[in-house]
Amino acid sequence: MLTTLPLEIQVKILTIDPSSSLKYVNSHFYILYNDLFHDKIIATFGEDINFILIKVLPWLKRYIKSLDVFRFKARHSIASRLGLTDTSEIDDSEGINRLNCLYVKDSWKYIYSILKNKRLYAEYSDYTIDEPTNYVYNHFVEINRTYLLSYSKTLWLSPGRYNLNIGLIIKHGSGLGTTKFEIKYKDATGKDVIQTFYPPTNINEILPKQQFCLLKIGEFSLPEVFSLHRGTIDHEKLFKVEFVMEEIGLYLKSGFRIFFIDIAQPSLLFNDYDLLYYTVKETDYKYFINLPLKNLYKALNIVQNGEHDDGILGYGHGDPSSDLSKYDNDYLIPGKEANLVEKITGEAKLMEYSNFFFNNRFKKRLFKFNTVYQQRQFINRFGDFKQDWDEYPEKDKEELLNDARFGRVQPQKSCSYDRQGLKWKIPILGEL
Repeated sequence: MLTTLPLEIQVKILTIDPSSSLKYVNSHFYILYNDLFHDKIIATFGEDINFILIKVLPWLKRYIKSLDVFRFKARHSIASRLGLTDTSEIDDSEGINRLNCLYVKDSWKYIYSILKNKRLYAEYSDYTIDEPTNYVYNHFVEINRTYLLSYSKTLWLSPGRYNLNIGLIIKHGSGLGTTKFEIKYKDATGKDVIQTFYPPTNINEILPKQQFCLLKIGEFSLPEVFSLHRGTIDHEKLFKVEFVMEEIGLYLKSGFRIFFIDIAQPSLLFNDYDLLYYTVKETDYKYFINLPLKNLYKALNIVQNGEHDDGILGYGHGDPSSDLSKYDNDYLIPGKEANLVEKITGEAKLMEYSNFFFNNRFKKRLFKFNTVYQQRQFINRFGDFKQDWDEYPEKDKEELLNDARFGRVQPQKSCSYDRQGLKWKIPILGEL
């Protein structure tokens, strides 16, 4: 039996081929696989990432808890065997034990994905645009007849490869092709490194109108950090990166809505199959902006960037609780009256919202690949997504239950990729 082998050999077997099914053989290997992600978090982000996580614990737990609508059994199989309880509010001298609780110790893979990827949601303070014809709403930026567009954000990233994507809706867009995207950081010698990207000049013609699109702008890499302080200052494992998006011409920009900037790990779709964009037939931000995740990233940025009411304190010293009004907790659900949603409170409100977000009717996407060859390769492996797009009806969980109750047969999807429509709703999950 593999479980009788020394632990070092078991770990080696898991890490040699982390995509294998060994982690699903029994609870022992599933728990070990989960624990190895905590080791990977420490190796990637440094020892002090534990104290960063403690500072954002309320927002972290809330987001992980929201994922129970599709992964409760998987998480519970770890939590029950480890005897985890929700005792994270009990303080201790070291602080680390506060992470040995529900929604944290049973979810290291998802926590790693949160830290490794960054999703930059629309915040008024980050944008410079003309007003009053343009608006930064609570959850997105509306661009309407402006010559001025500038956005900047500071974030912390570990070495590795990343995709730079933008989530947006084109209504009758113009001017997006003259927007410049920049990644700035300092190398080991202190020299500024700038990587610049431009969308295709005919992007307004390429993207479909009145639909949500996630468009790949480009790829960039951050080298391994070689610093005199490496090993003594944990956050020296990370790069302080400034992301900038700005207009470079004198062209009028109008008719599009920006939801978020996505900085993500390499993925099968965008990298292995050279995807240009995918689209979903919906324009309501509520289907694409996950509020618990938005709040978590907001808290994480405050802590890592050292933001505080009294000024800049440095990495890890920000206080995410200094202004709770910054966070969005209006868990509105399309099709339900606001006063009915307000009657649901606490955890029930969170789970009602999460059930809507992860189990809504939008489970299929239309993919646009850069080459016909890559499209054909994808279809050969997963099935014809275009046939599903044209013929497969979008139904939410309640409609499917009603169909099952009355014996209505559901047509089988042709495309097997992300059949439950979850991959695009969470940060990219990496492997060991």
